[in-house]
Amino acid sequence: MLQSTVAMLALGRGRARAQGAGPAYSYPMGLPGQTPGDGMYVRIAYAAENARYYPGWWHTGENWHRTNDETAGLAVFAVAAGTVVYADFDYPGRVVIVAQDDGLYAMYGHLDYTLAVEVGEPVVRGQQLGAVLARSDDLARSHLHFELRDFFTRPEVNGDALQYGVSCGYDCPPGPGYWPMSAPEHPSDLGWRNPTHVIAHRAWPNGVPEGAEVVVAIDAPAGAPRWVDLPATGAEPGDDLPLTPGARFPLLAIVAGAEDSRETSAEATRLWYRIGVPDSEAAWVQAASPVAIDAGQDGRPSSLRFDFLPVVTPSGD
Repeated sequence: MLQSTVAMLALGRGRARAQGAGPAYSYPMGLPGQTPGDGMYVRIAYAAENARYYPGWWHTGENWHRTNDETAGLAVFAVAAGTVVYADFDYPGRVVIVAQDDGLYAMYGHLDYTLAVEVGEPVVRGQQLGAVLARSDDLARSHLHFELRDFFTRPEVNGDALQYGVSCGYDCPPGPGYWPMSAPEHPSDLGWRNPTHVIAHRAWPNGVPEGAEVVVAIDAPAGAPRWVDLPATGAEPGDDLPLTPGARFPLLAIVAGAEDSRETSAEATRLWYRIGVPDSEAAWVQAASPVAIDAGQDGRPSSLRFDFLPVVTPSGD
């Protein structure tokens, strides 16, 4: 069972600052004054069929959108500390790649052409990298394409031995953003990772501290099933927990799927929180739920909705 803690997020533009005592990871987008991830959803999840844009291809990252408004112009933040190793290309929009201190590479695509960082610059978790590009093409709504992977360039993905006719140029660090469903490899076999799982696993590896909380997302439903034990154990849900956006609950534990999961569709993303419930026994709730805003050709959901989010507040530095 994986546990995690919640602490403070350092937001804002400019050069790297002291990291402080906050978590090692947080979500890449958020609304001003709200915890990261609130008001956002993932339209095409990791290893979901990218049917809206590239039918027959698995998505190698997550497409982050604002839920009920235009995403263009929203700030994009580093999910973890590292050093900027790439800031170029026309994806469309700029691509920033951060070589993280934990050995993973974070890629942020479809950013506005005016960036807040440059190559060689160290960044801290929560530092602004840029903003989402206002798209003028007919292919997609404005969004952030976000990847976590264990390579900068890999010969068969974005190096000098490209497979499947997918190319952004010789040794092009951004890579394609998708992988053919006809290929024998799952994206995880090639080094891509499920971003939601990585964030849950690596943000707070030393256990949940007393006082940690989750907040009900502004787009959460009126109620959520609660379990005394995780469904994977065969447990059945109890009655629904009433939800009010902005309500907070003590965070006791986090369980997430494997970082290198070999499953597909949004159903492959699993994120559960154990929370304290007033006047009742602690309960497990599903923090990220698959939804069919977009779906693959087989009808399985491609999108994710976040109902509960760790409370991550500004550091004040």
